Amino acid sequence: MDYIKAKELLEHGHPEDCTDFFKENNYPLEYGYALVLSGDLENAYKVFSSIDSHRADWMLKLIPIMQKSFSLYPTYFQIRNFLEIDLSMLFKTNQIEYINNILLASEMFQSVNNESFKCIGRALLKNGFPNEAKVFFDKSMENYYRDVELHYLFVEYYLYINDIENAKKSVENCLKLNPDYYPAKRMKEILQPK
Repeated sequence: MDYIKAKELLEHGHPEDCTDFFKENNYPLEYGYALVLSGDLENAYKVFSSIDSHRADWMLKLIPIMQKSFSLYPTYFQIRNFLEIDLSMLFKTNQIEYINNILLASEMFQSVNNESFKCIGRALLKNGFPNEAKVFFDKSMENYYRDVELHYLFVEYYLYINDIENAKKSVENCLKLNPDYYPAKRMKEILQPK
């Protein structure tokens, strides 16, 4: 096995097939992630504690959140860069307890980065939880109605549940906010062909 194959296995939710490779070949960040995705938070925390990187620092804050005992808040940029990706990775390994604990901390994430609800909702939608995603989209909409990307996430939500009429309305809402928003312009062509 080489690094590319091992990383692919990790990203597709198969940590059991690549953990030893990362450990034996001195890839501590990937090894730590493999441990997290395998459910071994204690050893993962030890591994991340030995690494000097923004991603490792993020995990040193996220692991306690996954255990419902945190005191350090992640930064704005850590949330922006890693929250959605890591939620999706946890979904791939069916780490539902950890996901639920992260969701319980959603207000904290939102207090640091005002796009957190949107990111959480997108991760939920992309991983097959449309009703839960809509809850977070609605929360985000309460504070940031003029966010065209958020309106487009409603388009994706309505398409996911096969509600074409509300998808069309959401496309129009996007275009009212930004007539040049390409994803909405393209979706309008798809949903309302001439």
